[in-house]
Amino acid sequence: MLLLGKIAMGTMGTMLLAGAVVSSEGFIHVKVHENAANGTHLSFIVPAMLVPVTLKFVPKKYFEEPARQLGPWMPVVDATISGLIDCADNTTLVEVTDPGERVSVVKINGSLVVDVQDPGENVHVSVPLRAVRSAIHEIAEGAGPS
Repeated sequence: MLLLGKIAMGTMGTMLLAGAVVSSEGFIHVKVHENAANGTHLSFIVPAMLVPVTLKFVPKKYFEEPARQLGPWMPVVDATISGLIDCADNTTLVEVTDPGERVSVVKINGSLVVDVQDPGENVHVSVPLRAVRSAIHEIAEGAGPS
């Protein structure tokens, strides 16, 4: 009986550690709601860590041109993302309002949150800034198998 308890504790500890690693970069949340009758309602949450990991499986040939173009701009990209990470939460970066339409980009809890509302649909996208930085670095380094 004691052996089963040790195995269960080891399994639970491993699962807890795996969960902590996977969620360490936060989560990407996408929600789309079409306002029409029988409209599409889509909502998914994905661990942000999957983006840079997935980029490692994309063949390098697809990153050659983007990596070349990003190269000279990486100091600017790094400074911009660092500045966004350091700025206060609940900071509105962009807000555009027209009759019947609204777009906002806000930094909330270390994520960029984009909300778009118009008569046809509402879209919400939340992406952790650390995951954005990791993904851009993977692209700039030309990640992926040869």
